[in-house]
Amino acid sequence: MKKYMRVFFPVLFLCLLIISGISVKMIHDIGNYGTLINYVGIVRGASQRLVKLETNGIEEDDLAEYVGAILKELRTGEGDFGLALTRSEEYNANLELLDAQWNIVLEKIRKVREGEVKTALLDESEKLFKIANDTVFSLERYSSYRSSQLGMFISAVSVICLILLIYYIKSFFDLKKTNRELKDIASRDKLTGVYNGAEFNREASNILVQYPDRKFAILYIDIENFKYINDVFGYTYGDEMLRSYAALMLKDTREAEAVGRSIADRFTALRCYEDKDELLQRQKDVDKKFFEKGGRLPGRHMVTVACGICCIEDVIEHLDVQGLIDRANFAQKTVKNDPKLHYAFYNESIRQKMIEENRIRDRIDSALEKGEFVVYLQPKVSLANGKISGAEALARWKLPDGRMLPPGEFIPIMEKNHVIGKLDKYIFEKICIWFQNRIKAGVLVEPVSINVSKLQFYNPDFVKEYREIKDKYNVPDGMLEIEFTETVAFENQKYMLKIVSELHENGFGCSLDDFGSGYSSLGMLKDLQIDVLKLDAMFFRNSSGNIEKEKLIVRSIINMVRRLNIRVVAEGIETQEQVEFLKEAGCDLVQGFIYYKPMPVKEFEKLIDVRTEAVRENIYPKNLNTMAVSVLAKI
Repeated sequence: MKKYMRVFFPVLFLCLLIISGISVKMIHDIGNYGTLINYVGIVRGASQRLVKLETNGIEEDDLAEYVGAILKELRTGEGDFGLALTRSEEYNANLELLDAQWNIVLEKIRKVREGEVKTALLDESEKLFKIANDTVFSLERYSSYRSSQLGMFISAVSVICLILLIYYIKSFFDLKKTNRELKDIASRDKLTGVYNGAEFNREASNILVQYPDRKFAILYIDIENFKYINDVFGYTYGDEMLRSYAALMLKDTREAEAVGRSIADRFTALRCYEDKDELLQRQKDVDKKFFEKGGRLPGRHMVTVACGICCIEDVIEHLDVQGLIDRANFAQKTVKNDPKLHYAFYNESIRQKMIEENRIRDRIDSALEKGEFVVYLQPKVSLANGKISGAEALARWKLPDGRMLPPGEFIPIMEKNHVIGKLDKYIFEKICIWFQNRIKAGVLVEPVSINVSKLQFYNPDFVKEYREIKDKYNVPDGMLEIEFTETVAFENQKYMLKIVSELHENGFGCSLDDFGSGYSSLGMLKDLQIDVLKLDAMFFRNSSGNIEKEKLIVRSIINMVRRLNIRVVAEGIETQEQVEFLKEAGCDLVQGFIYYKPMPVKEFEKLIDVRTEAVRENIYPKNLNTMAVSVLAKI
């Protein structure tokens, strides 16, 4: 149909142009017909006057010439009066008769002047008058005919215009409807059909303006461990879960409410309520349906959600929708990964915590500039000889008032605000300076591992920048070990292989941290050329009661990893029983409170300086120089 319409309307428009042109021509011609009728009337009247004058003996040659000129132009269209020709056969025939009769009248006038009786002139004058009348009437009939044709054309033009108008009006409203549909599609999340983040903010803002007297709350919902679902069960399964959850949320959405997808597995909702308990129960009912219908994974796995609820009545500040979402999100984080709690209302306690977080966030840059972050070192102990065989660099924040801020309070904030890379680099440079000072002093140094965040890992200049710092302070190859978390390694294995290769080429060791805390794959280790594997503390908590099974798993991992020429470090070791087991299992190093807690650099130096003196006194001469340090470092 659309194909035919594309042809029909251009043709119709062309017809409109043609008919309009013809109509304009006809209007012009009809105007001319009136002029012609007037001039035929002049011929009729002037000829009668001329005859009357002649019968009274008065000669009027000028008047006769004037009538003759009009008649000539009426017949030929040539003259000074601007008279047009017509296509009326009857009118043109009458003109010829009129012209012929005029010549007869002229002849009778000449004879009257020669003395002939006037009766014949008057008779011929009457005939001319009758022919003139016939000529006028024929032209009037032709004009009426053309006017009726014009009316038909105007009617046709009107009908065509009406059709075009109806079509374009319909097209206009169809276009508006299409635009609304396209806008709605553009405003919706393609996967789930709920509003996207930006459109949710606009829609929620409009609702809050339209209903100022109602009580509203913003909900921020996070489906926990969703990456695990995608990794283990596949993205298709994960997408279906998101669609299922979004459908339940939409079904529960009432008038003056909205639901959106913030990002990934996180949803936002604007809910109207009378009572907070009823508001909470509504969300629990949605989640319960989700768990029953679509939230149970194959096997025994169960999906959980963390939901933060910010009621506008509980907010002191005047906030826009995004500000309310931020507070609901903050409330959600207080229960995330808590097996007992899944819902939290934003309150004054959370507000104070958020204020503190913002205060910390605002001071990060100045704290880095002022050197408020200090390096702590946690020794790694060799199970072969019980001696310190390296350390891990950790960050602490020493506030101006002397208080020490633990990393759990500032690291997540720095990660969320994308400044953790600055801290990574800061700690790395501090360690390089420490190496330079120790080497210049000719004292023992031990290898140090430095953690690298995901943000730093994906920095394209990461290896180049770290190599430049290392070279700036002349740190020997093999003394610096870069630690990546298991999660980072699994997100992009191809990129991880490239980074590890580049680090090795530039004299760095590589360590895989927190192995066992996430989605460990021993198969990945055959391709990933790391130097050290750090077993997460979860392997040694004995929380399940299956101690022998845990020991069997750990022993197997250690045995296999060592066959791959990878050293093993066990983290979080706190008991002598754990030490004895790891020693028997062939673990290389341990790190934990059983030996040492993280300590300031000066305390770590005291520990290794004792060994330095022992080596100096028993093995090397008093004038031990810097070159011997590289030997000391390997003992």
